[in-house]
Amino acid sequence: MASLVVDDDSKAPPSLELPEIPLSLDFHPTLNVLASGLVDGGIYLNQYNFEEHSPATIHIHPFREGTGGCRVVRFSKDGQSLFAGSADHSIIALSTTGQVVWNQPDAHRDPVSCLTVIDDNMIASGDDSGAVKIWDIRQSDRPAMSFDVFQDYVSDCVNDQESHPECLLATSGDGSLGCFDMKQQKLIGRSDELEEDILSVQIIKRGRKVVCGTNEGTILIFSWGYWSGGSDSFPGHPESVGAILKLNEETILTGSSDGFIRVVGIQPSKLYGLVGDHEGFPLEKMRWSNDKNLIGSISHDNLVRFWDVSYLHEDDDDEEEDDDDEEEGEKAEDDESNFVDQTSDEILQHIRKQRTENGDDDSEDDWEDDDGDDGDMADSDSDSDSGGNGGAGGGGGGHSQTQFKTQAENFFQDL
Repeated sequence: MASLVVDDDSKAPPSLELPEIPLSLDFHPTLNVLASGLVDGGIYLNQYNFEEHSPATIHIHPFREGTGGCRVVRFSKDGQSLFAGSADHSIIALSTTGQVVWNQPDAHRDPVSCLTVIDDNMIASGDDSGAVKIWDIRQSDRPAMSFDVFQDYVSDCVNDQESHPECLLATSGDGSLGCFDMKQQKLIGRSDELEEDILSVQIIKRGRKVVCGTNEGTILIFSWGYWSGGSDSFPGHPESVGAILKLNEETILTGSSDGFIRVVGIQPSKLYGLVGDHEGFPLEKMRWSNDKNLIGSISHDNLVRFWDVSYLHEDDDDEEEDDDDEEEGEKAEDDESNFVDQTSDEILQHIRKQRTENGDDDSEDDWEDDDGDDGDMADSDSDSDSGGNGGAGGGGGGHSQTQFKTQAENFFQDL
């Protein structure tokens, strides 16, 4: 099955075939251009189209031969540069013409594992041995700061310029989450090491919550500032969660090694449905397009798949322009932990439509009852948050998940 909640009219570009298996991808912030880092060390830039893709405008091999692939590519916020990290320990920046304009040939002592763009002048990177470095691209000889606190590879890192511009979050294969203050140049918190690897991280709920995906399929939920342990968890995935995208402040998209892209609500924790699957192949990485109407994803083949997710968005411009009274109300609501599910009505409408087509006659009262259950979940978060540094126990494990019938089940039901 390719999708369970996508509109029949939804459209996405065809898959983009690359000469080698891609290890990373990123979309240009303003143009329909996709950058891919390949397993042979090559970097390809393609203009993607909805009918037929154009040949690569740039295809170069800037790294040392035989030392591994291009593990990560990220566009600068203005789109004028493309940063790339390699298994040969180096980090480079390319211009719009493919010329190397910034080069750190020995940026790390081990292969580069992740990279994120902080602002116009700063990037952060992590490596396979657990080192995290912050780079000022105006300096060419050394990192602006360096941290060595993890015992295993750095799996992901993220910075939110709106809620916590001075902080960098990084996750590690040693099962911990670290928070670094880039202004004071110090580690301000690190969680206890878990038995499971933490693979992905995102900041949600206007900087109040942090969600992490693990190799056991659990979504860990941390309250900002309480770093020793998670305040809640949602064990709703059968396999590892290696990629997380933020849809809005209450909803994320998860990419799992079972190949599915899921729409997941956080506090109340709920599985809303599926965006698509990779036909049995694990999903490795996924990124938003510049308008967030598409997702690009990569797996263990040489394809970049595109998914139309325009139907997931709602016209919430008024909600983004919160006034002071609304902000105070949100803080009070956070203290009481009475979180309200503000996920897009369009998501729920698509789910209702799908269930109706499947023959499930859910009444409006049933949906109201579901919302009532969500309130109970929010209350459980209140108890855990008030405890400060509570463990990452299964706060979301006791709640049922929305189940969707497969096409085969619908077929036999019609008989």
